Amino acid sequence: MPTKRKIAYAHHLPGWKFDGGNRETLKASRRVVPDEYEEEMMGNLFCPGCYTNVERTPKEKNISTNQRDPFYRHLNRWQHIACVLSAKKPVGKRYDTWEEARRAIEHEHLAIVKEFLQEKPEIQLVPGGEYDETPVEDIEGPLSATPIARHEGDSFELPSTITTVAGICRSFEKNKDKYFFLPEASHAVKLAELLTDVADVDYDILDNPQTSRLYYGKIIGSHNAGSHDLSTRMTKLVCNSAVKDFYLKLPNGFCRDKGITDKSNGRIVMFFGKITESGIGLAATNLAWGEVALVPAKYNELLIPE
Repeated sequence: MPTKRKIAYAHHLPGWKFDGGNRETLKASRRVVPDEYEEEMMGNLFCPGCYTNVERTPKEKNISTNQRDPFYRHLNRWQHIACVLSAKKPVGKRYDTWEEARRAIEHEHLAIVKEFLQEKPEIQLVPGGEYDETPVEDIEGPLSATPIARHEGDSFELPSTITTVAGICRSFEKNKDKYFFLPEASHAVKLAELLTDVADVDYDILDNPQTSRLYYGKIIGSHNAGSHDLSTRMTKLVCNSAVKDFYLKLPNGFCRDKGITDKSNGRIVMFFGKITESGIGLAATNLAWGEVALVPAKYNELLIPE
């Protein structure tokens, strides 16, 4: 199973507050790795992924516990703020009544995805200069019998409101705190706790039957392996040091329409699917239209802080 990414560094900015603080100012502040920590920094260290307070363990600089390397952790008082850098085990959300679940959807606290869009919609998509996957492709989906009732075996008929990964990416900063019920799931989980960085995946994932999951990864290279639109575009992602390589393998024309080109280095791609063996590496293949999207560049730091 993949291991959760640790918080590699914290922003140090005395006097800054999560509530009302200017995030651009925080991003420009000093970055402190756990080994550079000084005790007077306590209370003024912030996560680069969600901007809430973090603390170093151990708190005293020169004391180690069980020979473990020091690390940063989120504070319990901010546990309602989701973060992909959190090591917290995903917690499922269940509802007492249909009315409670329906209210959660109406207030945008819950999203049901019965299935992701399989084919490209017929609507004309006209992205701007820098492809940021902003066109709205989602349609009101069908009712879905969703097993998120408090009592085992019960389910609620609820409308599905998001049908593409692009819809998840488009408002990622808001969506990361929202509960999502995805295809093949048994309960709703916060988006930030559903996501797995490809860099945290190793060959062990092939040892057991997989269900489809939400993954994301940073593009470090992309090229058309052939000469036409039906040829496979090989999009290389940052991967685990134990893995030879990781590729997204999809038709070139499909990728072009998604904004994935030779110039996509540095962008983050999100996809819903299964990981397969590919040569001596790993790959994701055969994704449907609604199962993959580029994350808007403005959200990169929420997923992979530099």
